[in-house]
Amino acid sequence: MHWLSSHNRSEFLAVPQLVRFEYGRGRDGFEPTLLIKGSTLLLKYVVLGARIQLAFAMFGGRLLCALKVCDDGDQGGILWSVVEREQELNGIRGLAGGQPLVAFLFNELAVNVAWNDLATSGTLERLAAWTESATLGSVDYATLTTAVRPMMDRLHQSGASDDEWLALEVGGRSDWKAVKNHFITASASASLINLFDGDEGNQQEQLGVWLTDNLQPSGTYHSPQIPKGAGTRELTDILLSHEFGAALIESKTLSILARERLPERAKLKRDISAHIGKAFAQLRGAMRALKSGVPVTSPSGDTLTVKREKPAHAIVLVPDLELVEDHAAFGVEFIHDFMRATGGFPHLLDISELLRIVQAAEMIAARGKTTTPMMAFDYYLMERAKKSADAGTLCIEVLLRFANDEAEIN
Repeated sequence: MHWLSSHNRSEFLAVPQLVRFEYGRGRDGFEPTLLIKGSTLLLKYVVLGARIQLAFAMFGGRLLCALKVCDDGDQGGILWSVVEREQELNGIRGLAGGQPLVAFLFNELAVNVAWNDLATSGTLERLAAWTESATLGSVDYATLTTAVRPMMDRLHQSGASDDEWLALEVGGRSDWKAVKNHFITASASASLINLFDGDEGNQQEQLGVWLTDNLQPSGTYHSPQIPKGAGTRELTDILLSHEFGAALIESKTLSILARERLPERAKLKRDISAHIGKAFAQLRGAMRALKSGVPVTSPSGDTLTVKREKPAHAIVLVPDLELVEDHAAFGVEFIHDFMRATGGFPHLLDISELLRIVQAAEMIAARGKTTTPMMAFDYYLMERAKKSADAGTLCIEVLLRFANDEAEIN
């Protein structure tokens, strides 16, 4: 496993997708190290051999580092950052000098899930010259993003070295090495994160368990069961409950690893719409079951305590909210219809958004005297539901800011 410094780990947790250089100690001394944080969906494209370009450019005396991942045919998204520290610059100097490059992949939780050695292009004189003139120090990304967007658009369109960008082909590898990570839950069970696991649905559920398990001492209930005939069936994928109500999470993922060819995003967008509709229908059924008073047990048969009288939160968890194109389909009419039918509140999240909510809950609880993380989680979801109603769709992203210790949800 690749361990992050405290500086990098806080940054990696704060930003959904990111690329950074380091000059880390490897098997044969210090080596250029590329750290890539992205959604689990994006990382699957990387390990399955999608085309990847690593690019550098100068802007206003600052050295930019960008990573283009072609997750939509020849098109794709770009992750980028500005070199801020000497350690990063040393890593890029090593690359410019022809040293071998190693890359580590991190998921939404900043957990290292894979690594590989990447091909390099020998000595890069232009990049070496840039490292000698680059200014270091922190930057205001909010302001800089607007300024560099035209540069990123040109890299996106051309995808080749020119007078502005130095672009290197570093992708196409399908021999990435897995890093398996285990998390011991509050119920003393082991939860495994493995990017290469063929059960992709279970892996997304495990990410949900990792995120929510610390919200309360009893932890998260994974795959709670209710009676069906002589046996049982699953109520929902993940269940949380406290004195003010319950939260049910239905996880819907997209099969990527088992496909013969990498799917284009248009195909994924069509697939996800059907999955979301099915998930909300399942949540309606689960909430009716809870209101009917049926017993809820763990997979091993232990009875679970679930608060049923208060309004519940119904969460559909998807790989990437950007795949949801038809925001109107989950608009005000959908929200009101779901609330009338169930008495609960619908939410549509991806892993990154669920992470933000959990982080917000922990920050709110830390500033209170009697507020628990689970209470803060419930409160934040309530406030988020109001934002969804105001925006006219469930397809929103929300950030928490504190001004004079007062929480502002935007």
